[in-house]
Amino acid sequence: MPGRLFWVLALTSIHPGVGRSEAAHVDLPVQRDEFGLPAIWATSLKGAVRAKAEGGLFAGPYCVDVGKKDECAKVIAAFGPKPEYASEHSSAVAFLDAKLFAVPARSLRGVWIYVTSPLLLGFAKLYSQALGVPLSLPQLPTVGEGEVALSSGRFAENNVAVINEMKFKVVGEQAPALNLPPFDKVKQITGSEPGFAVVSDQDLPRVVRRSLLVQYRVRLKKETKTVETGPWSEEYIPPFTVFITGIHCNGRVREAVRVRLPPKDDKKNEEVVELKNFDPCAYVESKAKGPLWIGGKETVGKGLVEIL
Repeated sequence: MPGRLFWVLALTSIHPGVGRSEAAHVDLPVQRDEFGLPAIWATSLKGAVRAKAEGGLFAGPYCVDVGKKDECAKVIAAFGPKPEYASEHSSAVAFLDAKLFAVPARSLRGVWIYVTSPLLLGFAKLYSQALGVPLSLPQLPTVGEGEVALSSGRFAENNVAVINEMKFKVVGEQAPALNLPPFDKVKQITGSEPGFAVVSDQDLPRVVRRSLLVQYRVRLKKETKTVETGPWSEEYIPPFTVFITGIHCNGRVREAVRVRLPPKDDKKNEEVVELKNFDPCAYVESKAKGPLWIGGKETVGKGLVEIL
């Protein structure tokens, strides 16, 4: 059974957090992969997609509306039972971590530009091969440390590009435009073609680190409007950042699942719901695609992405 590839496009700043960290350079850092690059862990993705799929169907472990028990059954079959009953069976799909693909960066010429590197495209190729999903990616020009390949000369002056306050020598070979769904969406939003810069894997971490946003916050006393707690710092991934992720469909399609309804007269109330011709992979794809809230700080306008 083939898997699915998804693109994650940040529409606002996002904070897929890891909690407070004394060792980090900020109090509340974002999630990172094994190379120290921003990521969205599979647990965060699965939780966000499941919450969207549930859509008020559940109160704790119980399906709140007997008339919607079939929809509750689909959620349980695709994502697995609630934590209290996790031993009954596993999820029918496996989520992958969302890996960084391209990050927006400040540019002295042209305002901003997408930055990527061979390592980031390598993540996408790895997922494509592992999931059995074809993905057409261009061959990147070779760049050394301190060099950059640009998709357009408008981002450079005198053969020098300044990206995130870092100077790069522009190489002769042009960077290819990435004609992929998230960048088509950005073009639709901004009304202009985004630019692309290819840097070396050695320069990538510094560029990415400078693209991340750090916001300082305090909590005020209501009566006096003076500081009660803080300041503390929070790290955010900027809007228009692009990640790639996917789901592996393990073939464990369940023909029936147990749905728990609110107890009657303090007695258990359960039904076994049959699922005919249910495709959990297609179901998860349909629920995942579109707008999605990921991570923390939703109530202050953070965490909105689009899954493509």
